[in-house]
Amino acid sequence: MEQEQGRTDAARPGREERGALAGEALRDACRTFARALGGRSRAWVVAAPGVADVARQLGIDPAAAVEPLGGVPVRMCDLRALARHRDEAPTAERVPLAVDVSLTSALGCPAGRLGADVVLASLDRVVRQPACGMVMVGLRREALQGRDGCAGMADAVAALPAPEGSRLQALSAGMADFDARRRHANDNAQVMAAYLRCHPAVRSVSYPGLTDDQSYEAAAANLEDGFGPAVDVLVDAAVAARAVAQGANGAVDLCGRYVPGGTASRVQNMATAEDGAWLRVECGCGDARGLVAAAEALLRR
Repeated sequence: MEQEQGRTDAARPGREERGALAGEALRDACRTFARALGGRSRAWVVAAPGVADVARQLGIDPAAAVEPLGGVPVRMCDLRALARHRDEAPTAERVPLAVDVSLTSALGCPAGRLGADVVLASLDRVVRQPACGMVMVGLRREALQGRDGCAGMADAVAALPAPEGSRLQALSAGMADFDARRRHANDNAQVMAAYLRCHPAVRSVSYPGLTDDQSYEAAAANLEDGFGPAVDVLVDAAVAARAVAQGANGAVDLCGRYVPGGTASRVQNMATAEDGAWLRVECGCGDARGLVAAAEALLRR
């Protein structure tokens, strides 16, 4: 028994080795995010409760951080147009263009290449854990040089704490298949949008991946590998109430238990409108046929 225990202990990585593995995982993730952001960006992964907390520590009003894909109904804004607007201001009056790409991820929106100065993203979807305590921060080259109101920004980001080893292990495991999960979720959303626009209970569908959507052109120019996982549908208020009644807090899971970036999907009551209510289907990376069947069953109730 002691001999067996000795062999087991010897096979376990020591503290220094674990630290080295965690450090390499952190560097790999940062390199991946920096390449995805483009524009000669640099990326960090920091320990923080959420995007708003990091923004405040960098002197950015969280309410001023743009969600490229956001709003109700969901719409895509053109980051290039926002960057041009920033550049038209006198140099001394420019403020950083900060964007929150938590929904699309840095891999889905090359924000630095499009002109964003500061890019923030919760990593919940990467590690498949709500409130995971990790945030990606990216700065494009001009921000690293302190231009456009970003003086001292790089030093401020570098001073933020790095996640602990166990969280970095979860990040490394999540990064291994995150891009595939992200693309699959986007594909499922495209299928869901096409299905829902033909459903008799649905009055309107908002999804930037539909060619007749008002933000399609902006989405095609700003996103990569799909149009995001969120589809918004306008339905009768009574239909919306019935749809989410089986869940909790105005949301119901489809095809399993929903976690960010996982296989299951979620339907959430987003907002009321004059002619009904908006529901959001946030698609996971599970089977598309099963998701369509679950959505059909939900709308029949």
